[in-house]
Amino acid sequence: MIEIPTPNSCASELANLLKKHGAGNQCYTLSFNEDIDGKEPPLLTALEHAVGYGFPSLIVCIPNKLAYFEAEQVYGPPPRYILKR
Repeated sequence: MIEIPTPNSCASELANLLKKHGAGNQCYTLSFNEDIDGKEPPLLTALEHAVGYGFPSLIVCIPNKLAYFEAEQVYGPPPRYILKR
């Protein structure tokens, strides 16, 4: 688990960071945001819907190897992590 330091709320910068870790253009999402939950959108689209939504999202970039996790927002920016195996 790698914490992404703030400021970290730009979807395109997060997409570039994930691509540096090996992410492709597509992903699988688990999210409280129904627009992307259970779907396989482009990585940038998933991040645009998840970042700043206020509720948890898990964006799987490479199954069993790389994911992005955004926790629930309580106060200030929510914790954001890269999950890398």
